[in-house]
Amino acid sequence: MSTSKFLFIAFFIQFVSTYTLAQDDWSAEQQEIIAAIHKLSATTAPDGAGADAYGQYLADDFSRWTVGSEMLNNKTDWVEGIREWFNDGWRVSDRQQQILEIDIVGNMAHLRRIVSETYLGPDGDVSSSKAALAEVWAKRDNQWLLYKVNVHPIPNK
Repeated sequence: MSTSKFLFIAFFIQFVSTYTLAQDDWSAEQQEIIAAIHKLSATTAPDGAGADAYGQYLADDFSRWTVGSEMLNNKTDWVEGIREWFNDGWRVSDRQQQILEIDIVGNMAHLRRIVSETYLGPDGDVSSSKAALAEVWAKRDNQWLLYKVNVHPIPNK
């Protein structure tokens, strides 16, 4: 490998690791969004409040799309799906995320993050997923709400 390629790769790795390590340096407004993400996530945990609480963190005109799908979910459909899943006894038993970017422009925030979740079913069944998310959060009535999310599933390895 040439010296210039090596230096470029070394610089890129250093940049990515520095950016990742600097996540403690989020602004107060970025931290508000992170807090909203944690509150939304807590609704589907084993002791979570469920679908109605989940829906409180979604904008009324929320939409969700999985890359490659022909279906868009609106708030009503998505919350109803969460309700059925939750009522069937499923919970998110473990969640890990890597927030790559929070870019705030006025009352809108654009996020990129990677989320890994483990699900625990009513009979002890366990499954997991990993996805890259591109999200738009909207600040309405002084509260950050999830407005749009595009989901790109990442195969579990």
